[in-house]
Amino acid sequence: MSDSEAEHKARKERIADLYHRVASVYGQVGPNYFAYAGRHLVEHTGVTESAQVLDVATGRGANLFAAAEVVGPQGMAMGVDLALGMVRETAVEIERRKLSQAAIRQMDAEHLVFSDASFDYVLCGFAIFFFPHLERALAEFLRVLRPGGRLGITVAQDLASFSRWYGEHLTAYHQRYHIPLGVGVGKGGDYAALPEYLTLAGFVGVQVIQEQAEFIYADAQEWWDSRWTHGPRYSLEQMTPQVLAQFKAEVLARLSQDARPDGIHETMRFQYIIAGKKG
Repeated sequence: MSDSEAEHKARKERIADLYHRVASVYGQVGPNYFAYAGRHLVEHTGVTESAQVLDVATGRGANLFAAAEVVGPQGMAMGVDLALGMVRETAVEIERRKLSQAAIRQMDAEHLVFSDASFDYVLCGFAIFFFPHLERALAEFLRVLRPGGRLGITVAQDLASFSRWYGEHLTAYHQRYHIPLGVGVGKGGDYAALPEYLTLAGFVGVQVIQEQAEFIYADAQEWWDSRWTHGPRYSLEQMTPQVLAQFKAEVLARLSQDARPDGIHETMRFQYIIAGKKG
């Protein structure tokens, strides 16, 4: 195994481990923008009744459940995720909702086990930036799509001034205390280049739909607690207790400057990148 392949394997293991550990609380603290974006991705991708849908990196099912509602009992929404904890939590929710048209399996998106042309739609929300081999993942998405099928990807950016400050402050801590900034981002983290990557992978009719939405946290503590439920947790849990306490105090103090009577407002810009497979 080359050094590059070893690093890619290690990155996948870090990602799977992190999301396995946060699965029980993922999207459960503060406003659930995952569910909001899931509904809109399904709408923008044009998912139809009775369709076969693959949701890659399902997490707790934001895209999956939105798709299952649209396809109905004659269709199927199949989710896959690398993190076993996510698979278990979402399987329980599928059972709780008694959805015969939804299922989830543990699987690597770069090595899908499905046959060629198995799905009418492939969805991927808030995960395209994780794949170490973006080209391999996109090739798999294209392979399992039926001719004329459509791919829908969601990425987002926090537009709040506090978000920029937080990123800069975390970078300063990274430089001072050698704290990792995250589990690792691949080529898909260059959002502006995603349409080109999709075209190079063989997709056609690529379009980008942008929209903004505002979400409100009850207070600064809820915003902080939400950091521990998904990706940002990785950097925080690398800090020593003393460094973490200092960092938290500084973050909460800065957040208090932006607080409004009804809480902490966060404006998100969502990009829905839609593409097709030639018919």
